[in-house]
Amino acid sequence: MSDEMTIPKSRVIFNPAMRIIRIMTFHKIEDTMKTFEKIAKRYALTNSYYKHRQMEWPDTLAEIYDYLQQHSELPFRYEGDNWSYDAMCERQKRPGVYLSQYLTPDRMARQMAALAVRYFDNDSRIVDACCGTGQLTRAMIAGGVHPSAIVGFDADAELVDLYERLYPEAAALRMQFHEIDFRCENIIANPPFVTAECISFFDWLIKVQRSGDYAVLLLPYGFIDKQRPKAIQETMRHFIIHYRTPMQEPFARTNYRAEIVILERA
Repeated sequence: MSDEMTIPKSRVIFNPAMRIIRIMTFHKIEDTMKTFEKIAKRYALTNSYYKHRQMEWPDTLAEIYDYLQQHSELPFRYEGDNWSYDAMCERQKRPGVYLSQYLTPDRMARQMAALAVRYFDNDSRIVDACCGTGQLTRAMIAGGVHPSAIVGFDADAELVDLYERLYPEAAALRMQFHEIDFRCENIIANPPFVTAECISFFDWLIKVQRSGDYAVLLLPYGFIDKQRPKAIQETMRHFIIHYRTPMQEPFARTNYRAEIVILERA
């Protein structure tokens, strides 16, 4: 496991030993930008845009971002302040949720970001694991964290494409958590909720953190108390629980209950 990371002013460059799958630069983002004609009649995002969307209209979140850059407006009518989150939730209405992509609601993201600022070592990078659309990164930046101090990664190519467009000063990696092998002193995450995947996430956490490192996590409610499978309690022996509180704001596309948990690597 390597600790090395070089951070220039404009972009994060990782040591090649870290087995980076993908790093996008500003020029590559521009080169891959898709061109769209301006939509004459825009539908409301909620319950309308994806229902009436034509093939030539933006579909993915990255395409919506590109349209916004080209026309200085979204391809749909929208009065909120977090279109990427709301558009993703809207898209999930049709195909449903897969890969446990239960996006962190705004209020929960802000609460987790505030806890991260309180508990994390300010001199170390912050890893937004399974970053999705960047809800936690967005909240941390709003809370005063400079984006160049943040590394976000996700296995979903579409979400990474969006993340690096929204947060160009942060590092965006298309990787699964078990492929990250550098030290992660500060981790903030809404990891997969499937039990086996959540256990795997904790196994990875043990490997990339050292004594005194912290993690602010949104976990299935009561997960860390489960006695079965035995792997859960075997894993929890490696951590000190500093804080936990039930999730107050529901997920958009599931009835799962969750809680915020702050762990220190023992």
